[in-house]
Amino acid sequence: MSTLPRSAPYGGAFSRRFTRYSGLYFDEFATNSAWLRETAVIKLPPVADVATVVLKGEFRAHPSARGIESGFPTLQVLADGKIVGQVSMTAPGPWEISIDLDPQYAQRGSEITMKLFGTDVTNALAWIARVSRFPLIQRFRAQNKNRQVRLFAITSGSGEAIYDFSKRESPYCADFGRKHSRTGMNIVGFLTADLGIGESARCMARAADAAAIPLALVPLKLNCKNRMGDMTYASRLQDTNPYGANVIHIDPPVARDIDHHHGPEFMRDRFNIGYFAWELPEFPDSWMSSLDHFDEIWCPSDFVRESIALKAPMPVLTMPHSIGFERPTADAATLRAKFGLPVDRFLFLCLFDLNSYTARKNPRAVIEAFRLSGLGAMGATLVIKVHNADSNPSDFAALNESIRDLPGTVVLNETFSRADVYALEAACDCFVSLHRSEGFGLAVAECMYLGKPVISTDWSATSEYLNRDNGYPVRYELVTLTENSGPYSKGSTWADPDVAHAAEQMKRVMTDMPEAARMGAAARATIEKRFSPAAIGCRYRKRLAAIAYL
Repeated sequence: MSTLPRSAPYGGAFSRRFTRYSGLYFDEFATNSAWLRETAVIKLPPVADVATVVLKGEFRAHPSARGIESGFPTLQVLADGKIVGQVSMTAPGPWEISIDLDPQYAQRGSEITMKLFGTDVTNALAWIARVSRFPLIQRFRAQNKNRQVRLFAITSGSGEAIYDFSKRESPYCADFGRKHSRTGMNIVGFLTADLGIGESARCMARAADAAAIPLALVPLKLNCKNRMGDMTYASRLQDTNPYGANVIHIDPPVARDIDHHHGPEFMRDRFNIGYFAWELPEFPDSWMSSLDHFDEIWCPSDFVRESIALKAPMPVLTMPHSIGFERPTADAATLRAKFGLPVDRFLFLCLFDLNSYTARKNPRAVIEAFRLSGLGAMGATLVIKVHNADSNPSDFAALNESIRDLPGTVVLNETFSRADVYALEAACDCFVSLHRSEGFGLAVAECMYLGKPVISTDWSATSEYLNRDNGYPVRYELVTLTENSGPYSKGSTWADPDVAHAAEQMKRVMTDMPEAARMGAAARATIEKRFSPAAIGCRYRKRLAAIAYL
């Protein structure tokens, strides 16, 4: 299981994910500082914009130091293995050592080592006193000679506190970590794949770019059945993951294969975040072991978060997909001509990926609602865009059979680029999703972003942003699965949308165009406000700042 190294600042050691120290202790002799027994090592947090750090302390005479304990030790300081300073004093007073950091080490976290010299005899006596009961040397156990070298703080060259040892409960300064650590993201996923989990990773890249988060885009090396045809970020792909946080977009059951394909070093010494989408109210027990590989889980919706959080031993946070792309500028007639769509009809669009399981996407409910509405005889056409028809021939054949009595229905089964998907969504008048459950609902959000009226099942993730004020939610009943359907097990729960109500909503959209336009405008405003790349990227940045202190 991925573990988060943490220890409180007692017993000589302190540890967080990106910074730590050992060999520094607190006492009541000088409560505003720490002391070292012989050697202390401080691993600074990774920084890119701090060139110099300053160690500040003092030599303070201990009232109990006498005889061979009298006099001050010599302090030597090393940075990343090189001697950078040494100080000796014969009288009490402050000391300060300025260190110019090597950028090569600073970006990974420089290591400062402090060593005392002139304490060999008293240190040996302290050890003997601990393992024996000889009374004449018991006073050396306190190591009063060492305690006379005090460390107040470690600051940046400009004076910002990195460690403040007067705050012994929490010496590491969180403000510095949030401001300077700039924990970047390694976004790992099917970044070129034409499928939802690939678009999930690309949505994250857009949001991270919008927030100016240091970013590495790493293609997931696991097998993917879909076409690798989206070249949006192809020029930025790299195999290395240089930043402190991995965010891995993956189906939970195959998380066990990450080490096999990327090597064990890929996740070692990283804060590992699994980005999971799941479409039912309960996370499967059989997937619990997938959580062992991560420190934290991110989800695209509260619906998914609640499903996983009930079982997960680590934080589970909602980090929605960012929705922001260049809207098609061509007029409707031009866009429709591109896809061979009728120019003079009102077009209802249903769009889904057969690899996402037909039973859950539930296109037959859309077909039945359109049939029930009678709108085909009133100038409307149903457009069905299907992805991965070739790899799901039986489902595709059943779909075609279900529309035999709906002449004029358009079925598109080519693989589209994302630009063409957006163009198709823009070419149609209304989007309909009578899903049984969604982990987010990318197509729903995209069509809302395009200002389209959207009809959608009023359950699961889509109900978090589509409502009666900006769309056309459809009533439903919760039902229990009577048989397994892909990863969705018998006995699970999902929605059965009310087809009659959906048909009414279709009629309402087509017959009240002014209302539909108002709904589309409100839908667009909702997505722009809540799911813009800048808004979502800001959430990433805040969480990464917190992770920098963990």
